[in-house]
Amino acid sequence: MSPGIAARWAARLRDLAPGTVAPDQLASFLEPWADRLRATLATPTPDPEVAVGAATALYRLGCTDPAAIARSMPPLRELSETAGADAAAFGTVAGGFGEGFARAATATAPATEGLEAAFRHASIAISIGDANGNIINANPAFERLTGKSLAELQGTSGFDLADIDVHSAREMVHGGLERSETGTVRIESEFQRPDGTDGWATWTVTRCVSASGTLYLLGFGEDTTEHRTTTDLLHWQAHHDPLTALANRRQLRARLDALIDEAGPADRAAICALDLDGFKDINDAYGHTVGDSLLIEVTARLQACLDPETDLLARIGGDEFIVVLPPPADEAGVEGVVDLLRAAVAAPFRVAEHDIRITISLGAIVSHLTGGTPRELLTAADNCLYAAKGLGKNRWILRRWDPVPSGS
Repeated sequence: MSPGIAARWAARLRDLAPGTVAPDQLASFLEPWADRLRATLATPTPDPEVAVGAATALYRLGCTDPAAIARSMPPLRELSETAGADAAAFGTVAGGFGEGFARAATATAPATEGLEAAFRHASIAISIGDANGNIINANPAFERLTGKSLAELQGTSGFDLADIDVHSAREMVHGGLERSETGTVRIESEFQRPDGTDGWATWTVTRCVSASGTLYLLGFGEDTTEHRTTTDLLHWQAHHDPLTALANRRQLRARLDALIDEAGPADRAAICALDLDGFKDINDAYGHTVGDSLLIEVTARLQACLDPETDLLARIGGDEFIVVLPPPADEAGVEGVVDLLRAAVAAPFRVAEHDIRITISLGAIVSHLTGGTPRELLTAADNCLYAAKGLGKNRWILRRWDPVPSGS
């Protein structure tokens, strides 16, 4: 249920509603539409027709002022956020809402006046193009989004706005419209912002037919750079260790899952588990700030021993690291990498005016991948590390290990 959002939506439209509709009646009218919109936004592919229906119903209720489009955008955005939808999903619903209002307006006598007013007042960028995508009209928000005046936009191809091949953009739109049951297609692409910087935009294109039978493409655009940047940052944070910027446990498991899925019966990979000998003593002696700085320095040296295009170095906690060497891996190759890793940390580290010497303990396995799981592979490598540490500091063990087939 979305009563709070419906009430806020009604408050934004209060002075646009007919005098015969009381504020509480308007909120009650909007509440089921808010619930339907939130429900479709929570799906992987939101249905723009729900938004079309909401806008049409609102227009028929008497909210015919085009300003209702702009005033409805914040509530739609709030519904999108509460549903956990992304910017592209919001673009679909926003586009559907604008289309619904336009459909309702074109069914009335003052259609042209209503559409022109909608263009002028809408906060979302709107354009009208011919069947080939050439821009006929655009509102001020569209001018602001593109940094081009209406005079500059008219007659140009709307497909030029997306930072992808024009032919590809045209195929994506027309092909998507042909396959779409709702006559709507959505594209997210890079574009050059008015200040010259590169950004991201979501473009929603809807096919409309006028009363005379002329085909138009109605376009809605939104700058989603900030949302995209935030999303990318959250994704990065979810897959990386914040101290060292290495892959974290989640990315490590995903990488192992991918290797297992892609592996053939004869493919072997190597998993190396290592930690720093006596790291707790270093933290106790010099403090955690020095300990963190040491981990960063160790990371740099370890990475220099690996191929960044194929190998993976992950930090899974404290002073624990995992090295993944993808197929083809064999004992001789692993021994060579182990020698490099151990030699890399042999020289003292200069951290906060302290010369710190460390050694590493390491356990490694060479294993077939088919039939195994990330958990089994990591456990086997960790068991080798445990055995190496049992021999004392600065020791390592390499074993051949293979998954036990299920049912064996």
